[in-house]
Amino acid sequence: MFVLLCGSINEGAAQKVSKKFIDSQTPKNAVPLVSSDSISKKELRKKWRLEFSDEFNDHTVDTFKWTVEESIKKRVDITLYADSNQIEEKNGNMYIYYRKSPVSDTAYNAGRFHSKTKYAPTYGFIECKMHVVKPNGHQTAFWMMPEGAGMKKEGVDGTANDGAEIDIVEATKEHAFSLGLHWDGYEKPAHKSNGRLIKAPDMHKTEYHIYGFEWTPTYLKFYFDGKVVATITDAKLIPRVAEFIYFSGSCFGQNNWVDGDIRKNEWIQSGNTDEAYIDYIRVYKSK
Repeated sequence: MFVLLCGSINEGAAQKVSKKFIDSQTPKNAVPLVSSDSISKKELRKKWRLEFSDEFNDHTVDTFKWTVEESIKKRVDITLYADSNQIEEKNGNMYIYYRKSPVSDTAYNAGRFHSKTKYAPTYGFIECKMHVVKPNGHQTAFWMMPEGAGMKKEGVDGTANDGAEIDIVEATKEHAFSLGLHWDGYEKPAHKSNGRLIKAPDMHKTEYHIYGFEWTPTYLKFYFDGKVVATITDAKLIPRVAEFIYFSGSCFGQNNWVDGDIRKNEWIQSGNTDEAYIDYIRVYKSK
């Protein structure tokens, strides 16, 4: 199922609107990438139906699907600015830019965009093909957040059932990336998480990788280039509410989270731009 947050509409109108979520340039026989001898593409087509996609082949952001974030995030030693200048759709990709900001010596730019209030699935197979930055005080993330109160104070119930931050990939290390969940808000002592570091020795030797997330009422599976790298089956840790899609760039000064310190990143400090980019995003609904 999916949640379309644009007021009530009749069934015929809903079907017509939902087609707008599918990019006409997505291959008609597209299926999730699952590297397994036990399941064929024919079987995958029987199991999954495309519900949402963007191939990013235009020259403008599709605002029916996405909102480009305008925000300011203050860390202990730097300030991070996101705005429309840090996101660009071109050359068949959606680009996220990382730059030194002219605002101050401790200010940096990094783009962010999401589908909040526009498209938020509940269950399905969410997949993107993406090039992430090699972390050096900066990182790229592909994740999801609940539309409701799951990560707010009023959503604290001891489980992730009412919503969680779902990190499909946070490119934090040169030879590994992080994934996992955060639930029951962000304030201690209620906040809980179960992050995992996934070894990926050749992660930055190849331009693109495919990151997938299979979300069902009974399990969560995380995929890297078609292979399952993590599985969660604890019923208390499975979100059961609508969650929107989030792509973001972030920068960090002194930290123990990502490799490097953006203030010592010579490429960025010299006024250059680094970039992550997404080739496509596709969401499949179980038949």
